[in-house]
Parts: sequence; C-alpha cells; structure tokens
Amino acid sequence: MAGNVLPRAVQNLINEFARLPGVGPKSASRLTFFLLRSADNNQALTLAAALQELVENTRYCSTCYNIAEQDPCELCADPERDDHLLCVVEEPLDVVAIERSRAF
Repeated sequence: MAGNVLPRAVQNLINEFARLPGVGPKSASRLTFFLLRSADNNQALTLAAALQELVENTRYCSTCYNIAEQDPCELCADPERDDHLLCVVEEPLDVVAIERSRAF
C-alpha cells in the first residue's frame, strides 16, 4: 500500500482539529477540506489570525481567573461592582451567561 494519500500539512491540520473537544476524525476532515475549498476567501488565513490574536492577547485575570485582555479584567476593574460579592462558576463561559442575565 502506498504511503500517506494526503499532503502532510492537510493531515497535520486534521490531526489538530481532531484533538479539540467534540471533534472527531470525520469532523476534523470536514473542517480541513472546508478551509481548503474556501482558500480564495481567505477563511484559513482569517482563522489563523484569530487563533494568533487569541494566544497573544488573551490571559486569565489574576483576581478572578476570568478570561480577559487585561489584568485585572474589566469586571474586577469596574469600581461600580461590589468587590465583597463572589460568584463561583465552573467555566469562564459561565460568566458570559451570568453577565448577560444581569442577575448578579
């Protein structure tokens, strides 16, 4: 049987997508080939730029460990907030839902 049918770069991207939670080999292949087909739309470059921006400009707040662009995060830096109240969440994404509800 012949070696790899796919170019190394394609197989590498499929492997990386497959490492993401909820993404299996089939979905990883679909995502990769979608990006290949839409290369003229620069979708792959836009995704790469968004990933680079995420890595370079996102951190965890040293006070509450929320995802932020600055430290402390906007929530902890807001003087209007009661810094004696604490809301414990499992994931930073839970903070988004709570903030949208304006219940806390």
